Amino acid sequence: MKPAFTQTPSRVKLLWILITGLIAVPGGLLFHFLSLPLPWMLGPLAATLIYNACSGNRASWSVYFRNAGLIVIGYSMGRSVVAETTAQMIANLPVMAAVTCLTVLFCAGVGYITHLRTDISLASGILGSIPGGLAQMVLMGEEIEEADVTVVTFMQIIRVLTVVFIVPFIATYGIAHLSGMPVVKPAEAVRYSLAALPALFMAPAGAWLASRLRIPIPYLLGPIFTAAAVSLLGLPVPPIPALPMGAAQLLFGTYMGTIISLEKLRRFGKVLPYTLAGSVALVAFTYLIGIGLTLVTPADLLTAFLSASPGGVTEMGIVALALGADVAFVLAYHLFRVFAILLIVPPLLRRRFKR
Repeated sequence: MKPAFTQTPSRVKLLWILITGLIAVPGGLLFHFLSLPLPWMLGPLAATLIYNACSGNRASWSVYFRNAGLIVIGYSMGRSVVAETTAQMIANLPVMAAVTCLTVLFCAGVGYITHLRTDISLASGILGSIPGGLAQMVLMGEEIEEADVTVVTFMQIIRVLTVVFIVPFIATYGIAHLSGMPVVKPAEAVRYSLAALPALFMAPAGAWLASRLRIPIPYLLGPIFTAAAVSLLGLPVPPIPALPMGAAQLLFGTYMGTIISLEKLRRFGKVLPYTLAGSVALVAFTYLIGIGLTLVTPADLLTAFLSASPGGVTEMGIVALALGADVAFVLAYHLFRVFAILLIVPPLLRRRFKR
């Protein structure tokens, strides 16, 4: 059954969107004032999440706002791809495959333990633990009879929340400070704004084309591929100034706060401790993988950790942009993992649980 706010007149919904925005902005300002990592994504996310829980899921946000933010973020990620990093990605394909396999096996183990210690099915435990994207794993849960879609959604939400909040703190205060890297890149000069306009016009075109071709996450991957192609051709791809970049993070963070419901977190008290412990263990495991990556690749610890982290492409890409990591390297690992999980894991799970 749809939430009540989706059935209200458009004027009321617009009012709730406005209220949500007015609550999200102070959240970003508060996180910025406290010098917390990714203030303009995590601040609006936290503020909207709390407002949504206290108001009975009345927080509302337009998907068009989210898409606009993703286009700017995708462009910023794609412009970091150059010929040297592309060659490095190709050389790292075996390592990418190994990292993906280790991550999936570890998550499957966490799901199996959760299944043993609670009364959920094995299918629910594994689907809820694998970092293949919340929406994709929920859809998989609908296709597998043994899986409980509600449990899968709950476990994926916990994993997303844990990773989105823990990884930036570890990357900022546990790695970036120790390595002497800047916590936030200096604000780009205003003169770049006009220079970025031609390339920015190509980013929405890339998003539209990716959407027509039914590419996953089109409003992120389309601009990434477009900006990367322009960069590889040797054409200028100017950086995004700090103000629009912060606005893009706010648009995306607010959207995340509206789609995650705290109501579901209260309904699975027995599963919650194991899901939280599994998510924290997964972050720790990927940190160890990151250390291993520094031994077999030219990446520094910050870049390696973000590359192995179980967060989404968008979230980890934003962290990499903010902390000055090698965005192209991080992007390559996450895109490889996303496509590998979406193309390989679902058929294996279907075969295992439908047998």
